[in-house]
Amino acid sequence: MEAADKKLKRLRIDLVNGLTKGVIADLVDEMQGAEVINTSECEEILQANVTTKDKARGLIDIVSRKGPRASEKLIQSLNNADKELCNKLGLSPMENMGSSVPPTPPAPVVPKTGEWITPCVQQQYDELSQKTKEVYPMLPRHSRKRLALMINNIEFTNPNMTRHGAEVDEDQMQKLLNGFGYEVERHNNLTAKEMKEVLTAFSNREEHMQSDSTFVVLMSHGLRDKICGKHHSESEEDTFHIDQVFDILNNKNCKGLRGKPKVIIIQACRGRSLGHVYVSDSATPEPHIDYEEEGPFYQVHKESDFICFCSSTPESVALRHVQKGSVFIQSMIDIMRQNAWKDHIEELFFQVQQSFMDFTRQLPVKERATLMKKFYLFPGF
Repeated sequence: MEAADKKLKRLRIDLVNGLTKGVIADLVDEMQGAEVINTSECEEILQANVTTKDKARGLIDIVSRKGPRASEKLIQSLNNADKELCNKLGLSPMENMGSSVPPTPPAPVVPKTGEWITPCVQQQYDELSQKTKEVYPMLPRHSRKRLALMINNIEFTNPNMTRHGAEVDEDQMQKLLNGFGYEVERHNNLTAKEMKEVLTAFSNREEHMQSDSTFVVLMSHGLRDKICGKHHSESEEDTFHIDQVFDILNNKNCKGLRGKPKVIIIQACRGRSLGHVYVSDSATPEPHIDYEEEGPFYQVHKESDFICFCSSTPESVALRHVQKGSVFIQSMIDIMRQNAWKDHIEELFFQVQQSFMDFTRQLPVKERATLMKKFYLFPGF
């Protein structure tokens, strides 16, 4: 019997001609909910493609490339959404679920869980935590005090600079960091001066002495090497230089985090290279545009145990959906909550980059890496 992915490819033209815009949107939602496609692939299908047929091609091509089981899920969902089209094309879910695709047993260490963040299994933890020369040590849960800092500038003095959708990133990122055992200190709508003060106070928190790591998440508009404060505009500069993040948290100035992994995540533009369907932060938003730009930053040295993940390459914009949040942050959240149980932080970010392979308008980048060992989050431990 024909495998599901081969069937989708064979019927590609008929599906492209038969799928309606509403059905495609429903299918994309279901495939994202079933974790067949990730956030960036969802946005690529619905936003980067203009016509309904292009959206259909994008959906079919992305899912069929993922193999028979992903294709089975799409065919099942399509039967629920458009039974008439499936009958016409012979896409029966019973055919699709037959024995033609041999079951692939999971690896013995893969956890069976319905939790939002997949927990690490005991076997994986035992094997990795013993490699003390290769892996950063994790303190016992009952005695550690993990802290994270999140600064999210949403509203600005210039109302045209409001970062619509940024509150979604903040809530989801807090949920992720809480799930990894971090107490998150949150701040909104700060000036550059206030950002420096908050970071300095955070670096001096006594809890770091009882912590094994930290996350610092900065989300705002930005320039090549700066983060914008809430008063920033074309006529008044209010910017915080990225170098200061590393200066404040380096080994000299932050004794509590000395020798411990420090993950810096920056969601902001780094230039003005634009995709044709997006609007500039400095321009009046178009009423029917779903994406806005962020706006960027940085570069330094003289510290260790840092890793910095940036939402875009130099001179490029970072895209944010005005309702669903930024493409970069949402992709990172999806991948970290699913794979942090088995992969270290740099491997996770590599997976984030791979998720943008078909999303040509933006590419996240690892700008600075001075980690001396592999940093595993070991969710659940």
